[in-house]
Amino acid sequence: MLKKSSIYIVLRLLIQLLIEVNCQKTPFEPLKRFGHTATLIDNKLYILGGEENQTQFFYLDVSVPFNTKTLLWNDLTSINIIPSHRGAASVNGGTNNNTLILFGGLPQDKSKTMDLLYTFDTQINSWNIPETTGDSVKRKFGSTGIVDYNGKMYIFDGHSTRNALIEMLILDTINLNWGRGSIVNAPSPRRLYGATLLPNQHIIYFGK
Repeated sequence: MLKKSSIYIVLRLLIQLLIEVNCQKTPFEPLKRFGHTATLIDNKLYILGGEENQTQFFYLDVSVPFNTKTLLWNDLTSINIIPSHRGAASVNGGTNNNTLILFGGLPQDKSKTMDLLYTFDTQINSWNIPETTGDSVKRKFGSTGIVDYNGKMYIFDGHSTRNALIEMLILDTINLNWGRGSIVNAPSPRRLYGATLLPNQHIIYFGK
């Protein structure tokens, strides 16, 4: 009788172990979204936010070969402190260009508050709500963030609760200082546009 009981106990432990192993091997699958941010830092593509009440936070390591049909996403949702949101702007910045800088955006749940700026240290996987100095800045959404070789984040226009106002916000991502750039000959007001930094440090804006 004792021998049979021991066998049952061993079998039960093995079944539990198999269940735990199978759970651990279940791959993380992101939900569909739009209006999210995608930031490339140290060959890792970090994705955050978007429509449909998304709190998922994850990345894809693009330094190794991968199959687009079976992507191996790395889930960081358990350490995400950002409310579900859409329309934020993000860049890589900081002293060593390994910090995710997230600006603006609109929380999906209007009853929840969202800070203007967040930073994520990709070396220790830690979020922070930093204090900034310089110009006073209002929340925007639908902007596109561009960072130059000196760690300055450029945010042109976008939409806010104020009347339409063309402006170029500039955040020094190293010293966390806000400033504003020239709007002489600036494009018309816009949001949800495309932007890219050229090798000559000029930024091309197009669309919307």
